[in-house]
Amino acid sequence: MTNLESTSADSRSLRRQLFGSHLLVMAVALVVLVIGVGIVIGLFELLGAHNELGRRSQGGPFGLAVGVAAAALASAIVSWRVSRSLAEPLDEIGDATRQLAAGRYDVRVPGSDTVELDRLAADVNHLAMELETTEHRRLRLIGDVAHELRNPLSTIEGTMEALLDGVVDPEPDTFARLGREAARLRRLADDLSSLSAAGELDIVASEDVDMFALASTVVAQLEPQAEAKGLRLTVEARDRAQTSIVVGDRDRLTQVLTNVIGNAVQYTDNGSIEVAVSSEVSVSSSADHVRLQVTDTGRGVAPGDLETIFERFFRVDHHFSDGTGVGLAIAKLIVEAHAGRIVASSNGLGEGSTFTIELPRAAAPT
Repeated sequence: MTNLESTSADSRSLRRQLFGSHLLVMAVALVVLVIGVGIVIGLFELLGAHNELGRRSQGGPFGLAVGVAAAALASAIVSWRVSRSLAEPLDEIGDATRQLAAGRYDVRVPGSDTVELDRLAADVNHLAMELETTEHRRLRLIGDVAHELRNPLSTIEGTMEALLDGVVDPEPDTFARLGREAARLRRLADDLSSLSAAGELDIVASEDVDMFALASTVVAQLEPQAEAKGLRLTVEARDRAQTSIVVGDRDRLTQVLTNVIGNAVQYTDNGSIEVAVSSEVSVSSSADHVRLQVTDTGRGVAPGDLETIFERFFRVDHHFSDGTGVGLAIAKLIVEAHAGRIVASSNGLGEGSTFTIELPRAAAPT
């Protein structure tokens, strides 16, 4: 049972509290009215108003007036106390939201003995924790981006100075190295630009795309990088009898496969990366889809990170400098824009990982 559930089980409903407060005010008013009238009539009797006519004409009306006034005063006091007990938690929640707006994400709202107010406090606390986590990731991303910018810029600056001073000869290898660093800067800028356009990605889903052929092309492009690390990079179609064609944006889907397969190559130090394409019927939706799985023997993912690995600003290993940690977030945006899904699975750190992409399969031509 969560803290919210355990607290709510012992809490009182706001509706019940309001209804009970009204009943309490009415009961207090009635009691005070009866007691006040009785006291006033008794005083008149003590003061010598012995005859029945005197009690009716003087003690009764006056006692009733005093009783009503006392009841009104008592009702006002009780109402003020009840309203104050209900308003205090709302004031605390309002103060917390103002602090959140001012950037104080460590603020927390204490629980309440009222179900609705307790839930509202829990929601505000959850929002504060999410904002705090996002802020930490944002700051870490800024540091990572600054680091990634600094390295290629330092290389370009140092090489250019060496060329101007005549220390380094203007050979093709020198310019090729400068070109690689410039491409690294361009890749970083493209990643950040794509991420900033979340929800506004330009998807042109009107082209038939063979996912096996596309995966083969991406694997061929990344094969030199894998061979340089001594990795075996393969692609296969597990069900050649079925078509692996989807309707989508070829360039965006290429970006997805490049990010996912490129990540596998980047985070695998030895072993292999296997890309498998198959066509299946989803058990959950009974719809045909194309499934692409990228399985590696790399660094793996901790169980607690499997749900957050596709979030913005998240990096599995922020000590690993080659990468911004935005590639998977971009891949998820593109896949979901194609009405598909992407999930990750891993047995833990050092156990490798598998990334599964599912996209609706194109309808067979009639």
